[in-house]
Amino acid sequence: MADSHEIKVLLVENSPDDSGTMQGVLEEADLKGFSFHHENVFQRAIDQLREDSFDIVLLDLSAPDAHGVDSIRVVNSEFPNLPIVALSNVSDEGIVVQAIKAGAQDCLVKGQGDSNLLTRSLRYAIERKQAEERLAYLAQYDHLTGLANRTLFKDRLSQALARADRNNEQVALMFLDLDNFKVINDTLGHDAGDIILQAVAERLKNCVRATDTVARLGGDEFIIILDGLPKSDVPVVVAQKIINALAPPFHISEREVFITTSIGISLYPMDAENAKDLLKFADRSMYLAKEKGCSNYQFYAAEMNLRATERLTFRSGLYHALDREELVLHYQPIVNLRSGKIIGLEALLRWNLPNYGLLYPQRFIDLAEETELIVPIGEWVMRKACKHTQQWLEAKPRPFRISINLSARQFRQGDLFDVIKRILLETGLAPGRVELELTEGTLMEQTETSSSTLMRLKDLGVRISIDDFGTGYSSLSYLRKFPIDTLKIAQTFVKDLTNNPNDAAISKAIIAMAHSLRLEVIAEGVETIDQLSILYAQSCDAAQGYYLGKPIDEADVPALLAKGALMESSEPMDDVTQPGLKRSKKEEARREIA
Repeated sequence: MADSHEIKVLLVENSPDDSGTMQGVLEEADLKGFSFHHENVFQRAIDQLREDSFDIVLLDLSAPDAHGVDSIRVVNSEFPNLPIVALSNVSDEGIVVQAIKAGAQDCLVKGQGDSNLLTRSLRYAIERKQAEERLAYLAQYDHLTGLANRTLFKDRLSQALARADRNNEQVALMFLDLDNFKVINDTLGHDAGDIILQAVAERLKNCVRATDTVARLGGDEFIIILDGLPKSDVPVVVAQKIINALAPPFHISEREVFITTSIGISLYPMDAENAKDLLKFADRSMYLAKEKGCSNYQFYAAEMNLRATERLTFRSGLYHALDREELVLHYQPIVNLRSGKIIGLEALLRWNLPNYGLLYPQRFIDLAEETELIVPIGEWVMRKACKHTQQWLEAKPRPFRISINLSARQFRQGDLFDVIKRILLETGLAPGRVELELTEGTLMEQTETSSSTLMRLKDLGVRISIDDFGTGYSSLSYLRKFPIDTLKIAQTFVKDLTNNPNDAAISKAIIAMAHSLRLEVIAEGVETIDQLSILYAQSCDAAQGYYLGKPIDEADVPALLAKGALMESSEPMDDVTQPGLKRSKKEEARREIA
């Protein structure tokens, strides 16, 4: 309702005579607390409803563009909370019934009745609509906590599964039961228990997105739908967030009450292909969590529990990885395909985690991004790689450059330029010896900001490389916008060069295009001489991969650099091989067997 003093009424009346009669009734009534706005065309009335707020609409069913009772459905569909009083030309009980079924709260016959009837009808329609909304709310929401109830939960879950099918996404169902809640009810009473349930509901809502659903099934059981998940790791984060959110004490009658929960998690479509089984498996997993102890969560799939436990270990360990000096850098050589000489090293992050061994970035970089630890870790990588490179260059090997990967979050940090400049000054490394690698997606997030940042780095003398080129944006216009030096062909295309003509054609096109833009091209993931031969024939500038050299510890780099070259200098290759690139006996044997 607009406010306690004024009820705004929209009158939709097409006939000038009827409109005049209605206006006369309204003037005669001298209705205090009511204000009226008149439209004589139904579509204009709809536009007016979209622009302004009204408390009720008087709707003439005989307007030429209203289509009778259907006009009620139109209004009710777009403005479901708006009370409607239909105006009919004839006194027909059938029309009244149709109007009520279509969504109207009342129906009046034009020209009959007086101002008192009109007043009662308006007030009755508003009260009836409010009652309908209250009943609808009670039918779908839990009266104690205001969360969705079982009925609404089932509807939301059905919709979530349908969306997941359309968008090729996942849905997680989290079944929560408060541990030992019966003791609280028995000790403090049900009123105190209800207060705690309300407080728990508020904390749960703060742990999920607005698009997710938190429902109370009854008693101390809650259920959460995590909708539209691109990956299954999200439930782990949410589950831990819930456990942490419930950890602080609840204050009831000057007493502190501690609440823990057991959480069971099932995933769609991994664990079940329908809502019934998904709920059953989440419930079953919750009881497994209870057996494991308080403040615990368990997945239905055993392998997911292993991943969740591992992820929790990684998450807590990552906070201390820098302080404990568990992070290390390995370096992989980048080789010029014409001279065979090492022209660069790529710095690759590893985590030497106790009891797990050496972890590759695929195991922990996502966590570093989520926890925002990627920024201090990235700065550590930058400083360590530049320091090592300067030390090696001072030993006067053949000059080379160091390639360092930048994450999207690092690139977005406002002081990136200052951080890089400071590290270069600290280590004494010349800016031209540093090549920063970014993905296409990182560049395209904020093109204007990206361009500005890259130009400042370029003016400093730092080189810019696009990593995994060809797997991101199809638009290549950014190659002209940004000051790029190097394109790195994604390993995806290099892998099948020898048996997929399309991948060979893509790599050839990338190389030709890059050269036309005066960009250097490096191929990643070269593992065989046949791949190398094709890249050489396509005039690729450089390559890296296990065939040329695996990533090595920093202690082994000086010996590698002392070699100066990993291949002999070569003349153009023939179709099979190149002088200086000889197959191993094992590789020749494999080819003969094939």
